Amino acid sequence: MPRKVNKRQIGVHIDMTPMVDVMMLLVIFFMMTTAFVTVYPGFTINLPQAAAKSQETQHITVLIAQDGRIAVDGRPVAKGELTALLTGAKNAAVSIQADKEVSHGQVVEVMDEIQRAGVAKIAIAVREKGR
Repeated sequence: MPRKVNKRQIGVHIDMTPMVDVMMLLVIFFMMTTAFVTVYPGFTINLPQAAAKSQETQHITVLIAQDGRIAVDGRPVAKGELTALLTGAKNAAVSIQADKEVSHGQVVEVMDEIQRAGVAKIAIAVREKGR
């Protein structure tokens, strides 16, 4: 007499081989990409110790309005005063916030005055698109 097979006894079998292959490829990918991430490739630097404190950077904002008016940290200044005002701030970081309608030449003139004052770190502030 033939044996009757119960449908509940037949199990569903999932082949795990493709999933294991994919997982191994992902592991190899992440191992290889993280092995090549270095800040300064080829350089191992051990910095010396010093008793001197690090210099704190002063942040100064130069505003240029659409009509050409200039302000330093919100205080209006004349174009000629900018160099004299920033002369003592050689370690400062200056951020220029110019209206988009201001001419490129005027922004360059302000940058020249800031450089004449001895400031080396100059940045031009922009707004992220879509905002």
